[in-house]
Amino acid sequence: MKITAPIARVISIVAWAMAAIGTLVGQIHALARAQAHPDDFVEAPLARAWGEPAIRVLRPLLDWSDPWTVYVTYGKIWVPVCAAFTAAAWLLYVRRQPTGAERRLWQLAIVGYIAMFVSVCGDYLTPWWMDRMFILGVVAMLVIGFGGIPLGILMLRNGFRPRTTPVLLMIFIPFLFAITEVTSLGSALLPLMWGWAIAAQAAVSGQNSSAVRQEVVSVGHADQL
Repeated sequence: MKITAPIARVISIVAWAMAAIGTLVGQIHALARAQAHPDDFVEAPLARAWGEPAIRVLRPLLDWSDPWTVYVTYGKIWVPVCAAFTAAAWLLYVRRQPTGAERRLWQLAIVGYIAMFVSVCGDYLTPWWMDRMFILGVVAMLVIGFGGIPLGILMLRNGFRPRTTPVLLMIFIPFLFAITEVTSLGSALLPLMWGWAIAAQAAVSGQNSSAVRQEVVSVGHADQL
């Protein structure tokens, strides 16, 4: 399956936009979750340290409805976020055409991303399925996290650039445990959001550079003629 240059640029732009928006709105979602689940701050004192002052400052963004409605509404941000980094990963998979074990691990990762997308759709678009979709999300995170370690190693060994992306894939599991001490579980997706946005931009920039070089070569040949 070929992805055209215009579509690749759109994927890159959307991946960057959703990474930025997800990073910011994800923290508002974390605050909304804390209001809907007050025990979260009890279990995570680091989250409470910044969360309670932030709730007071951002009160107009958090008190426009009941806590559960606010929480579910902001949680919808993860739907386009997951769609964006899944599309970016697919773009890189198509462009890279990996082989052997790396190819299988890419495919496993993309399956994990799709499962995560389905999970957040079930969580926040059909919240009455939330318990069942949460289980799917946990399974997806395990697949992404533990599959990302060997995938990242093989990507580095096989010369993938930029190196930032495979490194972020490899640290997904430790980052997940660290981030949940200071914010909500959704922000564990940050390495995927930024890793694939960076890689998609690099792929598009490399494609543009190749096109420019080809145009220069063509012009040179035309001048000689």
